[in-house]
Amino acid sequence: MKKSIFSVAMALAAGFLVSCSTTAPKADLNGANKVDSLSYAIGVSQTMGLKDYLVGRMGMDTTNMAQFVNGLLEGTSTDDKQAAYYAGTQIGQQVANQMLPGIASEIFNGGEGKLNEKNFTEGFIAGVTEKGLKMEPAKAQETAMTLMRSIKENSDSTADLTAQIDTFSYAMGVAQTMGLKDYAMYRLGVDTAYYATEFVKGVKEGIKVGDDAKQGAFFTGIQIGQQVAQQIIPGITRDVLGANGELNKEFFMAGFVAGVTGKGLLMHPMEAQETTMRLMEELKNERYEEEFGANKAQGEAFLDSIAKTEGVVKTESGLCYKVITEGKGAVPASTDKVKVHYRGTLIDGTEFDSSYSRNEPTEFGVNQVISGWTEALTMMPVGSKWEVYIPQNLAYGSRDLGQIKPFSTLIFEVELLEIVK
Repeated sequence: MKKSIFSVAMALAAGFLVSCSTTAPKADLNGANKVDSLSYAIGVSQTMGLKDYLVGRMGMDTTNMAQFVNGLLEGTSTDDKQAAYYAGTQIGQQVANQMLPGIASEIFNGGEGKLNEKNFTEGFIAGVTEKGLKMEPAKAQETAMTLMRSIKENSDSTADLTAQIDTFSYAMGVAQTMGLKDYAMYRLGVDTAYYATEFVKGVKEGIKVGDDAKQGAFFTGIQIGQQVAQQIIPGITRDVLGANGELNKEFFMAGFVAGVTGKGLLMHPMEAQETTMRLMEELKNERYEEEFGANKAQGEAFLDSIAKTEGVVKTESGLCYKVITEGKGAVPASTDKVKVHYRGTLIDGTEFDSSYSRNEPTEFGVNQVISGWTEALTMMPVGSKWEVYIPQNLAYGSRDLGQIKPFSTLIFEVELLEIVK
């Protein structure tokens, strides 16, 4: 038995990216700044594989791509009321195109038997609206399971098979709505104020649309567009540009529409992907330089000072270290695996990691750690204990690792216990 209708719906949550505009978007990359170029490049790159997804997962006929694009543009600019309606159409279409055929195929073992679609739809709508229910959802689920076994086995020759199918169809329709309200609100983002009105209206409309390919393509575009506007664009903006940044939504949409239609592309999808990766890195680094540049300056000043301390050695790379205990064992090669005890702190003394605290040494490959560690370990004899001062470019650079902020100089107390054979 199909326990839930939502496995297909949940797949939509992976989404594809776009932005908001209700008219055909345009972009001119001549003299465009990095943010504008990134916006367009992301739009194009996000369409890689989209046609296969639309055909293979959404069942869309690509001859209706114009309807899909119209829906896409509409979906990126919907308000809460419209969003609730379109979420309902999404569920309604799944009822007509996926649930009903899927359940019929299962109960009749792939044969030509049919459910009572009217009863199923009546049960589903009653379950959604919570009005006029002929049986409670839990009872409906129990009834559906019992009748499914009976119909599939068809072992009771005295049973009225038609009556069983009619009752099963209604019960299954009700049962399929269990959890739907929470799903609509928390996964599809339906505003509670519009659940009983616009969402329900959309469910009814979506069921009526059925396999109308053009209308289906439009609603598919709506779904993708809503995901873009509500999830993807905000997510990329926060990650790359920070809380105060903003992508060029028109450029983003221009790239997406050009990518999905194959018309008017200003860059090939592979070029767009490469451009996206390069510009995202550049823009994130620029933002981090502005936000965390002081860490770099403080780290450099600290290293300049520590290098003048008695007993501290500074290497050509800028790494500094001080020998606490001189070991007498072999020196690891970069290809070796070692066992160490260590404690890591920031230059202000904040401890962020320690194998001593865990009371358990750590093993790893010498060339599988930050380059400052690799350099130090390939100079340390086994049995040594050093204090190592690692400049940010030999540590985590511009990466933000929580306690370790971008451009942080790090201090490690490192005890090399053995080379692991």
